[in-house]
Amino acid sequence: MIYINSCILTLLFVSPVFFGVFLKKKKLLNTETMCYLILLSGLLLRLIYISYTSVETRQHDVHTFFQNNGGHSEYILYLFDHRALPDFDHREIWQFYHPPLHHIICALWLTAVDLIGLDYRTVGVPSLHFLTVGYSFLFSVFAYKTLKRFDLSDKMLPVCTALATFHPTLILLAGSVNNDILSAMFGMMAVYYAVKWSQDRKWSSIILTAFSVGLGMMTKLTVGLLAPAIAALFLTVFIKNIKEWKKSVLQFVVFGVICIPLGLAWSIRNLIKFDMPVNYVPLLDTTVGQYIDKSGFERIIDFRLYQIASPFTQWAWSGHPYNEFNPIIALFKNAMFDEGTFFERSITLQFFCTALFFVNIIISLFAVAGLVLMLWKNKNIKLELKLIVGIITAVIFGNYIIFCINYPFVCTQNMRYCVPLIFVNALAVGKYTEYAQEHSEKKYLLKSSDILKKCSYVFCLLSAFVYTAMSFYEIWRTTL
Repeated sequence: MIYINSCILTLLFVSPVFFGVFLKKKKLLNTETMCYLILLSGLLLRLIYISYTSVETRQHDVHTFFQNNGGHSEYILYLFDHRALPDFDHREIWQFYHPPLHHIICALWLTAVDLIGLDYRTVGVPSLHFLTVGYSFLFSVFAYKTLKRFDLSDKMLPVCTALATFHPTLILLAGSVNNDILSAMFGMMAVYYAVKWSQDRKWSSIILTAFSVGLGMMTKLTVGLLAPAIAALFLTVFIKNIKEWKKSVLQFVVFGVICIPLGLAWSIRNLIKFDMPVNYVPLLDTTVGQYIDKSGFERIIDFRLYQIASPFTQWAWSGHPYNEFNPIIALFKNAMFDEGTFFERSITLQFFCTALFFVNIIISLFAVAGLVLMLWKNKNIKLELKLIVGIITAVIFGNYIIFCINYPFVCTQNMRYCVPLIFVNALAVGKYTEYAQEHSEKKYLLKSSDILKKCSYVFCLLSAFVYTAMSFYEIWRTTL
């Protein structure tokens, strides 16, 4: 049955490609339609992924459902069973300290399944994946809508949309039933509506920005890291439109009235009731096998090549020669494959993983160059848009590095803490290529932009291949 499902979903996945070819032959394929087909293919790829991924496979802090061993699984089931928030110090059970929105939605999903007469254990829990697939898909949709707001060319918009759709982290998070992908979705929505507000100044735009930030923080507090970038955008637009200061101030007040209570209610409640710090993060025991016994400085400057001999995260307790320790190299690895090792019994298939890993590095280096060019050289992008992109990059990446240093464990070096950078990466690739085309007299720029576009195509194809092949590999492996 699993094999049949995989075959059907794979055929559905390639169907948008054939439809696109058909439309192109009929001269009906425009940029918008192409982007819609890319998004649809991304949705189908996510469905393929969850067809062979259980709610206990490649998860983060979820643990096992119905085992009362803590984690996001027990949090969801507690809300489902008790129909109320925990009335004890949330530090007593692993992961209960998180804001509850994602877990409430999951509990409501289980309730709905139960009410229509289906077994919430065998049907409801496995079907939680449909929620996370939806969140991951909507992240890509809002990334696409935001990319449009940056006036990417018709040639580059589909490429950038594909990069923000087929990124492996989004596929992996589509199958992850913790709160990461819902918070990422709200974060992407917040960026989109903030950019939209800067261009139309409508009440609806700033209200939706407020709800996106507030609900995002009610899902995971780290969405608040977007606040400095959004505040900088607000301030810049305010100064540019100082004659309309009364309208702006009123909009900012409404923004605060909506966003602050939603975003901070959980933290303030727990601070008052349980004396739990607002920024509480549980500490891990330094005696565990994934502890990194190196200084932060040593970890950041060590780029010895042996670390890229494998594209997969290294764990000493799994028999690997060392614990992954460089946060940047680790980010490149688990952005593609999370914390696992793929295709352990197939060297041929692992070759494609290695190719995906190195192609991603090439694209990321170009993206860094594209980001610098966009922020410093591109005069066509308004200051407020440069600020929101630049500050998001600095704050998210800076927070990630600090987090890795303060919590020196392999598990903290994870792309799930940097999901907004997927959008920045896609945008920077587009802007690099456009800059090269605008300076066509510099042949090296044109040649490099051509390499970048080809790498982007290869990246998307490899990502789709790896996460589709995993379906058939899992079937083959389990039948041995």
